[in-house]
Amino acid sequence: MILLASTVLLAQEKNSSIKKIYFEAGTGPSNHNGAMVQLGAKAVLKSNWTFGLSYYNFNIDPKNLPSDYEQGYTIAIFFPIPDEWPSITMNLVNFTGGKFFQLGRKTWIITEAGLSVASGDKMTFTSQQIINDFLHYSSNYSTQRESQTTVGGLLKADFNWAFTPYVGLGVGAFAAVNSIQSPIGAEIKLIVGWLNTKRNK
Repeated sequence: MILLASTVLLAQEKNSSIKKIYFEAGTGPSNHNGAMVQLGAKAVLKSNWTFGLSYYNFNIDPKNLPSDYEQGYTIAIFFPIPDEWPSITMNLVNFTGGKFFQLGRKTWIITEAGLSVASGDKMTFTSQQIINDFLHYSSNYSTQRESQTTVGGLLKADFNWAFTPYVGLGVGAFAAVNSIQSPIGAEIKLIVGWLNTKRNK
């Protein structure tokens, strides 16, 4: 909150080159039955260029999940309890730049592109016979996880609406490209900061 207050005071200086500065928190779906949460910060310059820093956390099915994959399960009190589904967790730290387009006093669009540092699991599936151990039935595939870190890219665009000078909502779409997995999806987010919705004199 101290950092936010400091940046707001800085942005409101007459000679400041900042038009808007705010934090954002969002969530949404992605391809491969995925879901994500996002945290970030964004600055809009008076030249209408933007700079952003964001963090994405994904829980998503592996891109190489076999189409005939069968989940194992355990029989407990006559009811089957499924084994853990082979989903992966992936984290992205993104550094982006973009362009700001003013639609109205309280609405705007931002398009961005930039570098992304991705870390997460890469899974390998090997076909096997289903093992029936009386109370446990194995999957028809064994799995192996390998943690990886790589550099990729991020493309995103969003529409934003400030319903107060300091709080607003945004909706957007994104595509992250890297060698681990390339999620594509949509998000809805809350934005908080100095949104600069005052009328021009």
